[in-house]
Amino acid sequence: MEIERELAGPDAEKHLMRYDSTLVALGSRIDAAMKDGLPPGEFPNAEALKEATTLARKILRLTVRVDGEVRKA
Repeated sequence: MEIERELAGPDAEKHLMRYDSTLVALGSRIDAAMKDGLPPGEFPNAEALKEATTLARKILRLTVRVDGEVRKA
């Protein structure tokens, strides 16, 4: 996958920030939708997507960081 190459390459931190900001924006949109009110059937889906977004952010960091250092290609 392209994301794997980017996160393992010399610009890993830059790519991490780009992907992370996308996930943060998605999380903000989910929060706004939940705050504004969703149909009852959509609320569990939104909660699951919010959890998946949080998990994806954690996985990104674990993928790039090894022993507290940014992994070098």
